[in-house]
Amino acid sequence: MKGPGGAWIGLGLGDVSPEVGKIKDHLRRKFSYARQLSQSNLYDQHTADVVAEMQHRYQTAGMLNAEDYIAGVINLETKYVCGYLKRPPRRDDRPMLFTVCGTGVPWWVGPDADTARAVEDIYRWQPVGYRAAPFPMNPSAQEGRTELIHQMERHRDQIERGGAAMIGYSQGAIVTTETWMLDIAPTGGRLNWLRPHLHKAVTFGNPMREAGSVWADPGGEPVRTDSRGIADTLMAGTPHWWRDYAHAGDIYTDVRGEGAEWMTAIYKAVMGTRILQGPDSLLAQLVELLQQPVREVMAMLDAILKAGMFFGAGTGPHTNYSPSGAVSYLRS
Repeated sequence: MKGPGGAWIGLGLGDVSPEVGKIKDHLRRKFSYARQLSQSNLYDQHTADVVAEMQHRYQTAGMLNAEDYIAGVINLETKYVCGYLKRPPRRDDRPMLFTVCGTGVPWWVGPDADTARAVEDIYRWQPVGYRAAPFPMNPSAQEGRTELIHQMERHRDQIERGGAAMIGYSQGAIVTTETWMLDIAPTGGRLNWLRPHLHKAVTFGNPMREAGSVWADPGGEPVRTDSRGIADTLMAGTPHWWRDYAHAGDIYTDVRGEGAEWMTAIYKAVMGTRILQGPDSLLAQLVELLQQPVREVMAMLDAILKAGMFFGAGTGPHTNYSPSGAVSYLRS
């Protein structure tokens, strides 16, 4: 059936086709008031009256908008609403949001997950599952990085349509930071295609935090600008759209002063990598201990006392991050 301008508007009065017969069969099976429809391929007045009644009932129930149909005519929207055709899934053009949890918790626990749940109306959330093992930490973090890369490649079409953001907490922040530094930012990186589509990133308690990169949140006092993350390799040239939330006293991301080298040496031992290599290795620190015993012993003792928290329940400043600032940022 064509409208006044000659455009096709749907099946209507006078149309004859096998499709009309199939629709009438569907209506007879589904609606009591349609059971007397003829078993023919003709769209007669009785069919038009039944269709108009059905459309009116669906509109009254709020399931069909008045502007989406012509009374008595079977168009595509009417076919979807009455169940004759299955409506295709709506394409999701929201930006992707990837989250990587901290050590020892599942993907749905932590400020990363809390933030994601609060913005699911505007982002498509994809958490990253990995072991999040406490020791040795580096193999676990590399598993997380591998899985994050996999998920980003898996959702490439949607990322290129709508963009992407990512959140990492604690060990998860190592994963997101390394993925940025090694896979996204470099020209030859595996995920370099993603770089123009990555619009926002958030970390909580990032061990790889660059000195001076800090944002405050209501959960605790922010770190001093001269402190850094505990890792031996730190973020460099932090982008303006990258927010590191870091609390004073969080030993994973608030390292400064004479004990800093010892803390980094212990971190490398926890990571299980490069333990005897580099200026901040345990071997290098032991050499300095022999050369400057008093100062180095005091720094070592302070670091060891703090490092005990690596193997305990964690520190308060590392576990009380509030997602509210990150939520506001991702919504902005």
